[in-house]
Order: sequence, then C-alpha cells, then structure tokens
Amino acid sequence: MSIARRVFAALAVAALAVTASPTAAGAAEDPAGVLHLTVTAPDGAPAQGTVTVVAADSSYDVSLLQLDESGQLSVALPGNDYKIAVSPAYGDPDQPDDALRQWVPGRTSWARAGTVRVSAGDTTNVAERLLAPSSSTVRARDAVTGAPIGGVCVFVDARRNPCGDAEVTVPPLVPGPQEVRVYTQDDSHLPRYATVTVAADGSGVAVVDLTPAAHVVSRVVDAATGAPVAGACVTVAPAGTGELPGDPGRYCSDATGAVRLDQLGAGSWNLFARPAGGSPYGAQWVGATGGTGDAKQARVVTLRAGQTVTVPAIRLDRAGIVTGTVTSAATGTPATSGSVTLAPVSGGSSPWGTELDAQGRYRIDWLGPYGWPLLFTTADNATQWSGGFALRGKAEPVTVRAGASTVYNLALRRGVLVTGRLVDPEGRPVVAELTVRNARTGEVIGRTSDRDGEYALRVLGPQPVTVAWLWTPPFVSYAGWYDGAARAADATEVTLPGTGSLRLDVRVSRFPVS
Repeated sequence: MSIARRVFAALAVAALAVTASPTAAGAAEDPAGVLHLTVTAPDGAPAQGTVTVVAADSSYDVSLLQLDESGQLSVALPGNDYKIAVSPAYGDPDQPDDALRQWVPGRTSWARAGTVRVSAGDTTNVAERLLAPSSSTVRARDAVTGAPIGGVCVFVDARRNPCGDAEVTVPPLVPGPQEVRVYTQDDSHLPRYATVTVAADGSGVAVVDLTPAAHVVSRVVDAATGAPVAGACVTVAPAGTGELPGDPGRYCSDATGAVRLDQLGAGSWNLFARPAGGSPYGAQWVGATGGTGDAKQARVVTLRAGQTVTVPAIRLDRAGIVTGTVTSAATGTPATSGSVTLAPVSGGSSPWGTELDAQGRYRIDWLGPYGWPLLFTTADNATQWSGGFALRGKAEPVTVRAGASTVYNLALRRGVLVTGRLVDPEGRPVVAELTVRNARTGEVIGRTSDRDGEYALRVLGPQPVTVAWLWTPPFVSYAGWYDGAARAADATEVTLPGTGSLRLDVRVSRFPVS
C-alpha cells in the first residue's frame, strides 16, 4: 500500500496539523465529509488532549488532532464509518496520556468502540464526555496450587508500575475492561497479560492466575581446565528447531561460572551459550558432553511448571573465526546488502550473526570449534543455508577451528520469484508482512512486506510451502494464512516450482491475532 501522508488543515481555530494515513490507494480522493467533535472533561469543562480517527474497515486513519481551548475540533474525512479515540491531557495540553485513552462512546478499546458515519458533503456532530479515571485492585494466585502470591507487580506503562504483597492497587484508569501485564518481582511465576475490569467507584477487583516458572541452573567452565567462565549468556530455544530469540537473553554466568535461567515455560528446550564480547571462548549449542554447532545434536532439557533442573556444567571451547565473501551465482557480483546468521532474521539486525559489508564480505569471530549451518539472507537472492539449501537439515556445515580462520564463500542462487498483490477483504491494497514456511518442517524460508500493494520475494524451490500474513492497521492486529485460513492447520499448501516465477495474490481477513 502507499503510506502517503496527507495533511488536512483542521477547521477548528487552534487545531494542529493532522497526519493522515490512507490505508487504501486513492482513499484521500474520496468525496469528503466533516467530523465535528466536542469533548468535555468529567467535570463538564472543555477537555484538552489529542484525537485519533480510524476507519472501521482500517482503510484510513488520521492522528495528532488536537482539541482546541473549547474542547472541539473539525476534520475533513472521506465518507466512511469511523472509530474515534481521545487521549486526554489533564495537566499539560501538549502531554496527552495514552494510558487514559477513551474510545467513543466511553469505551476502553478499539474492539468495544462504537462507529460514527461520516457522509460525503455532510457534517457529523459527535459529543463525548470523558469518564473519570478510577483505581482497581489485582490479586494473584498460583495457577497450580491456588495459593495467593506475594510480591506481584502490575505494569500499565512506565509511569504506572505498582507492586504489592497480598494485593496491588492499579493507578486510575478509564472505567471498563483494561489489559495490564501482571508479573512477580522474584520471577517465581510467568508474567501474563490479564483483563482488569475498572469500576467507576473503585471497587473493581481482578484475581489473576500465574503459572509457576521453571528454572535451569548450571555452571559455565573452560572445557580444558574446568575453570569458571564469567559473562557467558545462556538462552533457550524450542528443542530441535534452532530458532533463537530476538536477543541473547539476560541470564549470564557470574564470577564463579554459576548461571540461573528463570522465567521459563514448561516444555522441551535446547540451551545456547554465548560468551561475552571479546572473550576467547566460542558460542555453542549445549550438547550432552560438550558443545556442538548443530541444534539437533544439543541436549534436550524437559521442564515442568515450577520445576528447577540442574544441567551439567556447560564446557566452553576456544573460539575460531569464519569469514568469506557472498556473491550472486547469476551475476558473480558481491551481495552488498544482507546478513550471515545462525537463525532466521525476523526484522532488523540479528544478534546471532553479522552484516555483509559493501564488498559482500563477512566475519564472525565468536563461534566454537564445531560444524555450523550458516544462513545467508540478502535482498536480491533467495534466503539459503550454507551449501545453497533451503532447509537447515540439508545445510553444509561450516567447520570452525579453535584459534584459526575458516574461509567459506558462497555464490547464492536467485531462486524462484514469487510476486503478487496484498489486499484487504474489500480488495483494497494493504501493508502486511508475509512469512513463507516449508509445509513439512515448518521452517521459515522467506519473509517480506509489500510495496504499494505489491510484494516480491525470492525463495528456493521446488518445495511445498504455506504462506502466513500479518496485517497491523492502527490499534488492531490480524493474522492468518493463505488462502483464507485462520489457523496454520487449515492453510492452503502452495507448490513452489524449481525455477522461474510464481504469481500468488493474497487477500487478508479480519482474523484477530490470538
């Protein structure tokens, strides 16, 4: 979709510039009507703050509308049904409080908001009175035993994060259902989002069940001497997947080598250990007796809720270096934009690899001396594992040697060009993200987002795939699978050819993200 920004002159005397985002091509050219909004504070005085107006079908939105001194504003809008949010400013008019955002008429969320029809050539008048913020109470109990939990905190935003023992008083919020994050100060239980019903008289009480967290304890030592290694961070990954999280984690060994991983859920996990930057030691998947570069050879740690498991010492070997140049097999020219990583990159830079330089070169100097599958992601070629394969299980391991450099160059295959349109249920172009997975293993083999309602992605074929989409218009998120499926199990399989191109138009739906 086009993210063209359109500025309307607010018709109210003191209105600020308006930033509008049409989420359908040509929406701003539709015949306009006028929305005139009057907002009063709980005491009846003119309200101050900002307003966001979003089309109910997510085809158009306009934000940063500021109420004037009389609590009013007017704005020209394409004819449609709209939802309206007000972020009041009870102190500084230039500091609206989004935690107290109220949706017309007197609602606490996009889903519960009413709709207002704006018709071309007409003025729609809307009056809204802000609800007085009110406090509520949260109590937590153990989801397994039912026992009360002490040391609980409730996070609303950076200014509202109270903690308590038997119960927590949540700072005043708009009456109605409010979503908050509940967690324990000592990491004894897994955090969760919960809905608190805020009563106008302050009598609202919510009892939130928290699942006991599992824990892993171990020591990180030198594989040769057994001496403790400090500063090595350990994280978990779903067993056998090699899917690393977006950050290296916060559980790192102390001066004695001791490390404790908290906030873990029940399930089967692998451990990945990465020494501190500049360390002479190399990273590893933690194996049964030592390190490995292959997640499928890693030790499996199975956890139950509330259980603490002791893992034998994590034995670190000295690091080696892998370096090389990445080129295009089709042209022989360097790939000047991309990365070499241990796992798929979900967006931005990855802590599990390195970026290519302008000559297509890369260097990773923190890997242990094992065989490592490496993933190569560039803009103009299909994402592929070392050896030029689509799947991790077929990758050619790159052997790293302690204290030495390994050169591994790769000429990337272009792959199959998949193109298509991304449209909403009404057929209008949208901005959405696509994730392509192998239909048999579930591995991610490509990701992309659209450009002006069209997307283009190169992936390796032949293979059967499923295509997931994520559509995030303002204040709501929708997710599903091609073709019209709300669940992964119902996704339509698509067979990628071995060469050439494939046209695949994707229509998103309003399936809420679970």
